[in-house]
Amino acid sequence: MQRKRLERGAVIAEVAIVLPVLLSVVFLGVWWIGIIMVNIQCIDAARDVARAAARGETPEAAREIGRRAAPDNATIEIRQSGPDIHVTVTATPHTNAPLLTALPAPTLKAEATLQTEPTQGGTP
Repeated sequence: MQRKRLERGAVIAEVAIVLPVLLSVVFLGVWWIGIIMVNIQCIDAARDVARAAARGETPEAAREIGRRAAPDNATIEIRQSGPDIHVTVTATPHTNAPLLTALPAPTLKAEATLQTEPTQGGTP
């Protein structure tokens, strides 16, 4: 009988210890999923901008195409060296969740490179 009295309340103590750890893991998982989603948006935007620029769109038109796929705070850089178009999309994910604002926000970067397509006259 003495042993049961000592174990009484042990489950509540274990739950009190495990629950904050479990919630922390869930919040970190949600944070990472958000980061992965922003990274995928950057990759898609870089590909779209590179494709548009390679087809002969103006840099402004190519950036506008990229802004549709990129996160809101993304910066889009287009460089051309010879026949190659290099596009870099950079973004910093942000969260409005109160507990996640204390975590550092990484700067995400996606790059894409394509060659310009030849025009009807045969010159890029």
